[in-house]
Amino acid sequence: MIKYILGTACSIITLFLTVDCYAKENLSQAQTNEDKAIYPESPDFYTKYFKIDLNVPIPDVKALKEELRRQHEVYNPRYIVSWDMGSTFDKLWVATIKNFGTSEKRIKGENEDELIALIKALPKEYYPYIGPYLHTLPSMPDKVLNMPGIKETKNTFPKRIAPQLQGIEDLEFLSPYLYILLMPEMWPSNNKNIEMPSMRPAQIPPIKYEPNFYADVLQNTPKQGFGGLARTDDKPGADKLRTLHATESSPLTSVDIKAFLNTLDDIKEFATLENTLKIIEAGNVLDYWEHKNGTALRLNGLKDAVNPCQRLVLKIKWAGMETEFATVVAQDGFTPEEWAYTCDKTLKAYRVSRISAPQLTSLKIYKAGVYNNSIEKMHPLWQESQFATMQSLLEMYKAPYSDVQAALKNESLIKEKLKPLGGILITTPIPN
Repeated sequence: MIKYILGTACSIITLFLTVDCYAKENLSQAQTNEDKAIYPESPDFYTKYFKIDLNVPIPDVKALKEELRRQHEVYNPRYIVSWDMGSTFDKLWVATIKNFGTSEKRIKGENEDELIALIKALPKEYYPYIGPYLHTLPSMPDKVLNMPGIKETKNTFPKRIAPQLQGIEDLEFLSPYLYILLMPEMWPSNNKNIEMPSMRPAQIPPIKYEPNFYADVLQNTPKQGFGGLARTDDKPGADKLRTLHATESSPLTSVDIKAFLNTLDDIKEFATLENTLKIIEAGNVLDYWEHKNGTALRLNGLKDAVNPCQRLVLKIKWAGMETEFATVVAQDGFTPEEWAYTCDKTLKAYRVSRISAPQLTSLKIYKAGVYNNSIEKMHPLWQESQFATMQSLLEMYKAPYSDVQAALKNESLIKEKLKPLGGILITTPIPN
């Protein structure tokens, strides 16, 4: 948990000057108390955020793009160059320029309170590794630099050095940005694992499913096949049947998995630089629209990790490339929606088939709410990030027993096809 807080602190320090148009403003103590009534106190609340409607009506994407562009406008100088001042005298602009800088009121940064709270949450032993770097940032607020423990670290070098880095000549000239690597606790080999469970495949927990589904299907399948094309005395097994009109809850078979894997090579060709940039832009607009409508998470990228292919198809639709993408996946008998469902079910089933005992233990701990009390003591915004992340992991490992069995039979083939992708399908992460 401490490493996670430390990583979050480093990220906010690095991105302190970046404008986050979706972040909460004025995180005062009074508002913090109000936020406690807004943010829930358990991970399962965020289950609804991972439900994706692929048939949701698409709004005016062009208007949303322009609105998003204006949101990121930092300053409008009201003229192009000094010799092209325009023909209209703007009294409001002149008054603003004249009075700018004359006020003694300090402008508080948008993430300042959150940054201070993060630093206070860290152990004092970590200050010598982050304090010198804070003092090198030109726009770091004095309120942060004068914090007890941070103020004393200016132009200092950490005393505790990791054994792996001791004895290096001129180590004191290392950039303060890298001081964090000098801390012994940042090296896993320096931290002893106490009673760590052995790495072994976890037993797949039984999940309710309809065992008679395939039996009912096979009853209507004649032994000689349909139309005399498949002349055999044996009925086809369940894995030899293709799921027609795949949905989020339909069964997954080996034939479905192989058909999905066959599309990957064609999708690589579809992912040209031009198409990729369009999908990235559409993803930004989609995130902005969800934030406007209250359906986005603070870490909205978690949705891509849980249902990567459904989110990808949604972005493709928003980019206006649905017809082009449909032509690609139709070669293997998919519509974009059917491809998305089959892809996500394959990834989840494959993920569950490879889960280890420690991973399963962590998921059970999340589900049991062991960490809930400690997380509730954090700032409400951090509670959201922590709980949403925990629920996303639970969602990533949800798969029916029959789907997992199909993935186990094709495990080597799935691994072979996914490895060249490097964990990214076009712009979407597909962690396995």
